Amino acid sequence: MIQLSRLPWLLLSALFALPFFAGPLLPGSLRAAEEKKIEFPAASQHAVVKQRVGLTDIEVDYSRPNKNDREIFGGLVPYGKLWRTGANAVTKIKFSNAVTLGGKEIPAGEYALFTIPTANEWTIIVSKDAKVQSTADYNPENDAVRLTATPEALPITIETFTIALADVKGASATLNFLWDKTRVPVKLTTDDVEQVSKQLDAAASATTPLDPRTAYQAAAFYYDNNKDMNQAAKWIDQALEKNPDAYFMHYKKAQIQAKLGNKKEAIASAQKTIDILKKDKALDESAIKNAQQIIDNSR
Repeated sequence: MIQLSRLPWLLLSALFALPFFAGPLLPGSLRAAEEKKIEFPAASQHAVVKQRVGLTDIEVDYSRPNKNDREIFGGLVPYGKLWRTGANAVTKIKFSNAVTLGGKEIPAGEYALFTIPTANEWTIIVSKDAKVQSTADYNPENDAVRLTATPEALPITIETFTIALADVKGASATLNFLWDKTRVPVKLTTDDVEQVSKQLDAAASATTPLDPRTAYQAAAFYYDNNKDMNQAAKWIDQALEKNPDAYFMHYKKAQIQAKLGNKKEAIASAQKTIDILKKDKALDESAIKNAQQIIDNSR
């Protein structure tokens, strides 16, 4: 039993002892809590390119090295050797629907993208092994397709390696590889126009008319893809029945009539477009200019 006379002394001893035990622990705990992870920027930045072509979504996942005053093709990237087509990891490419790349058909899915550059020709390899980690792991048995493309000289220097989808129109685009003073274009197409055309051809022969929004889109689709302009004219008239003040529909009608060679009608539709636009407080000068151009070209 602790004697009452000793209790104050024990309490005082415990009070002085506490800092000796707690002191060494608290600063370490605080240091651990205050430590912050230092993150450094990558020398070759990661990039993801997303582009819809027709109705097909395309995604390219890659890293972008810089030139940094180095000789690139035939130097940093040796001629005749397999390249991961970027830095840090093998480039990946994904298609939501089947595509045709450089004349070769590729099913929907995710793929690894390798290249073999030479001075006069590049070999583009689309591998079914999307999980491959390096060129050392590459197996030609996994090739989905191999195709060739011709490099072109650029008048300017591209500092950062770039993969881009350009010339996107309808159901086609150009897949470009650009670096230093080299551009390698590869044509990419989908069959989306054909698939939509089949549906619209069936709709054209049906007895039930399209709703106004779909009729306008169908007319625009036929116009953009040089389909039956007479059918396009019928659809745009259907759309305008319910939307007589939609300037963009009158403008599309003017375009269709101009393509049909109906100049007088095209001028009237373009003028109607301008008249509607001028009633709007927020005047769209660009749209007015486009409509006026149809008038000028039809005279």
